[in-house]
Amino acid sequence: MTENSFNRRQVLAGTGLGMTAAMAGCLGGGGGSDDEVHFITDYYNGAWESLWGDLESQFEDETDFQMNIEEGGMSGTQEGRLAQLIQAGNPPDANTSTFDQVADIWSTDQLEPVNDVVSAIEEVNGELNAGGAFLGEGDEIYQIPHGVYVSNFQYRADVYEELGLDEPETFSDVLENAQAIDEAGGPFEDMRGYGLAGAPTGKSQDELLVLLASAGISGIGLRWKDPDAREELEIHWPEDTVTQVLEYIKQLSQYSPDPTSIGWADSLSQWVQGQYGQCYHLNAWPVGVTAQAAEGQDSQEAKEGLRHVARSTEIIAYPMLDGVDPSENWLSAPAPDGYHIFSNGGNTEGAKEWFEWVYADSMEQTASFYEADPGRFLPTYSDVIESDPFRNQALFQEHEHLLEKLEYVQDEIWGNHYGSVDEANTSSPESLYMQRQWFYGEMVNRVVTDSMGVQEAYEWGYSQLEEAFADAQEQFA
Repeated sequence: MTENSFNRRQVLAGTGLGMTAAMAGCLGGGGGSDDEVHFITDYYNGAWESLWGDLESQFEDETDFQMNIEEGGMSGTQEGRLAQLIQAGNPPDANTSTFDQVADIWSTDQLEPVNDVVSAIEEVNGELNAGGAFLGEGDEIYQIPHGVYVSNFQYRADVYEELGLDEPETFSDVLENAQAIDEAGGPFEDMRGYGLAGAPTGKSQDELLVLLASAGISGIGLRWKDPDAREELEIHWPEDTVTQVLEYIKQLSQYSPDPTSIGWADSLSQWVQGQYGQCYHLNAWPVGVTAQAAEGQDSQEAKEGLRHVARSTEIIAYPMLDGVDPSENWLSAPAPDGYHIFSNGGNTEGAKEWFEWVYADSMEQTASFYEADPGRFLPTYSDVIESDPFRNQALFQEHEHLLEKLEYVQDEIWGNHYGSVDEANTSSPESLYMQRQWFYGEMVNRVVTDSMGVQEAYEWGYSQLEEAFADAQEQFA
């Protein structure tokens, strides 16, 4: 803990740390009651908890339903809880996650279409803008989107200025800046050059897929056999490019705190504490978490210190592999995150009524959800970000830069750095299935822990890719 101490519960959004072991013995079961709606969510920091409590009370007063809202943990944690409940024949009624995290559940007809709920929400919040992401097949939608995740690179502009560093354009630039920060000493003696995610699931997987896209290839290792027909996918994971990216990751690990300790939650708390000067992240999440932490401080000195960190956090598109032009970036569509309703839950209709009641009430109520988790999401509904209730959030009054950075992420990074390569859009059940294969993150973990060399990790990963793709083809034939 640094001198800018803060309440970790208030700062982190649904950490899920150590959750899997606790859940097995301490949490209740899934759905199964005609009047109870069991909802598992990683939208669960202190502000969310208070907001859910208020909404829960109002909903229960106005309907015959009772809400059971459970904190489920972030990517890499919630999956275990869902598997436990589904295997017991007692799935929840709903959860929050990206759609790829429930691909297996959807592929076996365990998710409920939610077109009617989404249509009701659009009447209040504007049309759905999922950016071409996969949310179902044909006319059926299986996610009630809340926001999208746009991947990017974040750095401390004040540190760059003090050390005379230029904004990076390539992987080599990132490495040079990481080394400079790492070796700076003086006021930056305790700051590392880069925060690299190396835990075997969660953020490490996401980061690797984005780095591969920034190297001009498909992160998941699939492409269309015929880009015009788009009827059949094939494996394409060129050894020279993938090993270059893994070597880059290996070098970055020299300038990072222990990568195996860094996942989504830790990356946020460590950014707030100023533990490193560069990282991969989503939207303006580190900025929002830091701003929120600043306004929760009792000490004016601590408040101003964290305000400085938030205002000094700069966001750009992730730099490219040396020699690869930004127009060759294989990022296709931001990942939509939201709610899924389980067809075998105990109260499917109650869950639908809950989400329609929550989101289709008013723009003011919808905007309050983004205030609970500032910077984490870009709103998925077209009218939200320009609405007065969204723009007049209390945190934006003190941190105008947070709103500016969200707009930059939407207009510049999403607008100009996604969709550059038309054939990169491999949207299909098979590619959705592949995005949630954990071997990608495990490759990173094996490289940074020296349990495998770069070449060995590539060969192991390629074998896992072949096996998983064969499974996907069989499952979705």
